Amino acid sequence: MSQYYYNPFGSNDVNEAMQMQMMKEKRVKEEKHEIRMISLCMSGAIMAFLIIQNIFAVVLYALGISDLATSNSVFQYAFNVIAGSVCSVALPFGIVALINKRKYKHPVVPSKHIKPSKCALWVGFGMICCIAANYAVSILVLIGEMLGIKLTQGEMLEPDSVFSCIMFVVAVAVVPAICEEFAMRCCSLQLLRNYGKGFAVFAVSIVFGILHGNVIQFVFAFIIGLVLGFVTIKTDSIAPAILIHALNNGMSAVQSIVKYAAGEDVSDYTVIGLYIFWMIFGIISGICLLVKGEFKSKVKEGSQSVLTTRQKFNAFLFPWTIFPFFILLLLTAQYVEIG
Repeated sequence: MSQYYYNPFGSNDVNEAMQMQMMKEKRVKEEKHEIRMISLCMSGAIMAFLIIQNIFAVVLYALGISDLATSNSVFQYAFNVIAGSVCSVALPFGIVALINKRKYKHPVVPSKHIKPSKCALWVGFGMICCIAANYAVSILVLIGEMLGIKLTQGEMLEPDSVFSCIMFVVAVAVVPAICEEFAMRCCSLQLLRNYGKGFAVFAVSIVFGILHGNVIQFVFAFIIGLVLGFVTIKTDSIAPAILIHALNNGMSAVQSIVKYAAGEDVSDYTVIGLYIFWMIFGIISGICLLVKGEFKSKVKEGSQSVLTTRQKFNAFLFPWTIFPFFILLLLTAQYVEIG
């Protein structure tokens, strides 16, 4: 006597479910591969950042003018603009954008029109976040010193003429802000944004931190990267991020210029005044943005990603991003003094 087994789903439904599961598994593998390839490109750009700077250093040595980089302020600033920002940061990540140009679902340079008043509010919010991050990192440095660990780093020459003051602002505030925001919040963020906004902001902030060359600066740059990425996503414009970046870097430029023009005491008071101004304006800006509902997601940007957050970060970090991170630790060791 034959037995009949009742299938509540039906054979067609079972086959369809199996096909959907197989398609999902295939898409998971494809998406992991895509993220790993992007990670490989970005890690290559980080390595290019280090290699290009060393090539420039070797060329200066071969030409017999390497001493100028440590003795002549204008030459040092110009060298940092060309070698440190344009060729080492903007160029490699620009190439990453060209290699992956067909993968962008958003404009490489986010350029949505933003009202000056709203832009000012986002800049104010960004600046108070930068100040908070600076204080947080200062506390970490202080704790490290209490434990007998001191982190030293090379300092740029102080400006010694009117022209060098202008070049100092260009080299410290203007060009790095443009080149680094182009590399990070344009070429990188807009590419990874395909896999989710939050993931993109965090992943690019990690890369941004690694580019800064030591663990302490990694922490600061990572936090600032989160702020700049968040502002860029919220405004869909690169303008606020560039202004925040330039103004944050410009704080140290103003300090050095005022010190050259009016002395150290006036310089210290000027910086204190700037900090107070940005703290007050930043608090007001944050409150205004909150009241206006700007922190809420008004238009939900759907991500077609089938990966979990953990899977995304595993694909992005391993194996390619971990390699430059270890190099970061090695570079940090050069600047650590224990005792």
